[in-house]
Amino acid sequence: MVPYFQIPPISVGSETIYAFDILVAIAIIVGVIVADKRAHRLGLDRRLISDVALWAVVPGFILSHIVSIVFYFPERLTSDDPWLLLRLWDGMSSLGGFLGGAAGVIYFFRRRKLPLWPYSNAIVFGFTVAWIFGRAACTVAHDHPGLPTEFFLAVDYPAKGEFPAGPRHDLGWYECLWAIAMSTFFFIRRNKPEFAGFHTAVFVLAYVPIRFINDFLRTADERYLGLTPAQYICLGLLPVGLWLLRSRQREGHILTPDFKVHVFADGTPALRPKQDEKSTVEDSSADKDGS
Repeated sequence: MVPYFQIPPISVGSETIYAFDILVAIAIIVGVIVADKRAHRLGLDRRLISDVALWAVVPGFILSHIVSIVFYFPERLTSDDPWLLLRLWDGMSSLGGFLGGAAGVIYFFRRRKLPLWPYSNAIVFGFTVAWIFGRAACTVAHDHPGLPTEFFLAVDYPAKGEFPAGPRHDLGWYECLWAIAMSTFFFIRRNKPEFAGFHTAVFVLAYVPIRFINDFLRTADERYLGLTPAQYICLGLLPVGLWLLRSRQREGHILTPDFKVHVFADGTPALRPKQDEKSTVEDSSADKDGS
C-alpha cells in the first residue's frame, strides 16, 4: 500500500502557506504554459491562451466554492457567517470548478466572436496536465478519504476522529494517477492531426465514468437519493461528451500540429501574416500623421 505522507506548511511572517496552495498555483501556471505551447504547435493565436486563462480560473474558483457549500455542506448556510460564500478557498468542488471554468471559457470566445473548438484542443491539453498538480494537492492534503480496503494503491491512513487507522481508498490520489495516464495518452498522440473538440470530448468521456464509480468509495460526502452531487453532474456530462464526440467528429475540422498558421472553417487564419500586421501598423501611423 502507499504510505501516508504530508508536507509540512511553511510560515512566512504571520501567514501560513500549505502544500495544497502551492500545488494549486503550480497547476494553474503549468496548465497555461502547456496550453500556450500546444496552441503554438497548432498554429493558433497564443495570446488568447493567457487572456482566456483568467476567464477559466476566476469563474472556476467561484462555482467550485458555491457547489461545495450549497450541495456538500448545506448546513453551513444556516451559520451566522455573512462572508462564507465570499471565502472561495473555504471549500471547493472539483467538478463545480470544471463547470465554472468551462462557462468562463465559452463566454470569452463568444464575446470575442472567435471559434471555440479549435482552441479547446490546446486548452484541454494543458488543463489535463494541470489536473495532475491539482489532484496532487488533494493527495498531500488527503482530503478525499474513502472506504477501508486492501487495494494495493490504497493509502495507509492514521487514526483520525471516528476513522480507525488502516488502509483506505484515497480518491484524490486515484484521480492524480488518472490525470497522469490521460496526459500521457494525449502526449503520445501529440503529433497526430485531431478534429477540433477531440480533447474535450475524450476528457469528458474518460473522466465521467471514473468519477462516477469512485464516488461510491467516498465516506463523508452528502448524498441525495444515494448519489453524490458529483455523480448527478456526471450523469449530465455523459450525454454532453457523447454529443461532442459525434458532432465535432462529423464536422471534421482538423488541426495539424505542424506549427503552420491554422485556418478556421470560414477561411480566416488564426494568425495574421506578419506583413499584414506591419502594413496595418504603417497605415495606422500614416492616418495619425495625416490627421
